[in-house]
Amino acid sequence: MKTIIMAILLLMATTQITSAQGKIRIFNTDLNVKDIIGTTNVEHQKWNLQLKKVLVKNNDFPFETIGSYRDHFESIEPNMLFNYVDKAPYPLLDEINMEYYENAVLPRMKRNQEIAVRPDFIKFCSEWDKLSKYEDKKALLFKNEFIAIGNLVQNDRFSITSAPFQLEKKVTKKFSSTLEANIKANLKANDIDADATLVNYLSSLINSQTSYNGVMMIIEFRDDYLDRLSQSLNGISESKLGTDRFARALLDYAAPGSQRAATTGLVVFKLDGKINKTKLTEESLKADLNAKFNSLGSDMIGNISAAIGIGFVSKVENMFSAEINNTYIKNYLTSHLVDKIEIAKVRNALLSK
Repeated sequence: MKTIIMAILLLMATTQITSAQGKIRIFNTDLNVKDIIGTTNVEHQKWNLQLKKVLVKNNDFPFETIGSYRDHFESIEPNMLFNYVDKAPYPLLDEINMEYYENAVLPRMKRNQEIAVRPDFIKFCSEWDKLSKYEDKKALLFKNEFIAIGNLVQNDRFSITSAPFQLEKKVTKKFSSTLEANIKANLKANDIDADATLVNYLSSLINSQTSYNGVMMIIEFRDDYLDRLSQSLNGISESKLGTDRFARALLDYAAPGSQRAATTGLVVFKLDGKINKTKLTEESLKADLNAKFNSLGSDMIGNISAAIGIGFVSKVENMFSAEINNTYIKNYLTSHLVDKIEIAKVRNALLSK
């Protein structure tokens, strides 16, 4: 969506919003999401649920969750629906997906030069073209030698709009305080009695070689995929309806008087923290400390350098990376395009079967 791209570029702008901003705890630090990434302006959605408490999920969560539905707008518990993309047979949904892959995804991938020249993709397309049945085409996606390509094909139902950002100073300042506490604790663990001036200097030195950054993403079903869903489901014949889990989920989603909310997209962010360890070797620390704190003596300087050298710095970086190697879920989105699915007609077709 072109308008979404324009909207996400305004991430750091201050705009009027009514929902409470989310909160999150990272690296033993309590943070407001708005302090990390600013205010998010997401347009052209039927519904936009901004979470008061950010969800911490693994990196596969968006691709496994988009396509599900919630019992009502404010619920976050997903019920499977259009995200039934495992090996099990879902005749109606499989037909929709295989036709979409055939007519939209594979042509798009063939135009991507990085993918088009891959031997596994070339072989996959050759095998795909030999098949006529939807169940056989689906099985090909899960064949061991094509797992990587199969994932690319299925994930191409989604569009991803990204906007890198730098963390606000108030956030990095909080991270710096946590780092300073770790330095103090590490020196104490090594029987080194350091005053505030030394601890502040070491903290400042490490912080000068530390960078924090992030990326904001709107991950959502492509518009043409939502169009394909509505075209396939509207006026569907009884002969194509089954009794599998997808058919039962569709019936529940279409329940009379329900306020079901389809999750067609998510607003997420990811963070990263890196320390330039080449500037923080034991030898470089000794040189810095000799220049600034010569009165400590060579033995003490050696002990401090050993305690705060690359080993400690790597440990801190790994601790930070372990905490932030997640996807943080900020908003649940429901596209206005879901209204194109004439749910009452779908329900009547299901009930008449």
